[in-house]
Amino acid sequence: MTSAVSATSLGAPQVALHNVRREFPDGTGLHETSLTIGKGEFVSILGPSGCGKSTMLRCIAGLETPDAGVIEFAGKEVFGPNTNVPVNRRNLSMVFQDLALWPHMTVAKNVEFPLTTGSQKVSKSEREERVARAMGMVGISQKAEQRPNELSGGQQQRVAIARALVSDPELLLMDEPLSALDAALRTQIRSELTRLAYELNLTVIYVTHDQAEALAMSDRVAVMNAGDVRQFDDPVELYDHPADDFVAGFVGVTNTHETLPSNRPENVEVAPIDGKRPDTLPANSVVGEVLESQYTGGRYDIRCNVDGAPEPWLAYTRHRLNRGDRVLLTVNARS
Repeated sequence: MTSAVSATSLGAPQVALHNVRREFPDGTGLHETSLTIGKGEFVSILGPSGCGKSTMLRCIAGLETPDAGVIEFAGKEVFGPNTNVPVNRRNLSMVFQDLALWPHMTVAKNVEFPLTTGSQKVSKSEREERVARAMGMVGISQKAEQRPNELSGGQQQRVAIARALVSDPELLLMDEPLSALDAALRTQIRSELTRLAYELNLTVIYVTHDQAEALAMSDRVAVMNAGDVRQFDDPVELYDHPADDFVAGFVGVTNTHETLPSNRPENVEVAPIDGKRPDTLPANSVVGEVLESQYTGGRYDIRCNVDGAPEPWLAYTRHRLNRGDRVLLTVNARS
């Protein structure tokens, strides 16, 4: 299967993959894929473990050599049949799940490090100015003289982001950078990341397996499975109009039934059964038996056994229900 995705309207193309393939002996990796990412676009690559999302990111970075295809940055070829620009000449930065901070260096020295070697090396005065600016962007200026082991997980994450931004890259690649943080901190830092990307007009490619994270942060999301991009769309289109059953099941929750259309939990109305007989139910309604009910703040998430459904349905209600209660589930027109 070849994945081909059209260019974005958000800006001039910043990254373009043309029939790029990187496959491993066991059949995993990235199958032949073409897609275009615009300047200043925040794109998430979303999919289960082993689907090829990190392989795609590493090919873009220059850490993996594709088997075939062409990769362009702003119209210039960085990989092709006769081209393979080294990673340190692609004007990009990366943040990984393993932050790889130098434990013996202060925060300021960690952030400064990319500016001290190779083609990015600059004068001491310029280093000081850029380090101060990068630390200010992520709110860690007051931690400049501390070492990583003296910082919280969120502060360490900000150091890694500042280090990635200090060299003024055109492209920021991030491979599941927030997965080790607690939920509240992830929400806070992803908000800061999207703000920074917007303010700096920075192109970001962000790998994650967390669909809520991808939908919340991204201009567009590429959903991958088994080496292929199944859909590349803005979050609303992806959620409301999934391209296939895999996308529908992976992005959010989809209730299915042998006679009713597939539907999302928020499009299911929950009401008392009130003694209604099955033959008097509306055509878009079914009877459910509550299997579990969990209070999630402002609502209950209920799972119900439904005749004719291969899996229990998920629905939301503001009313407390108990295991074994029977309810009327009505699929509204927005489904």
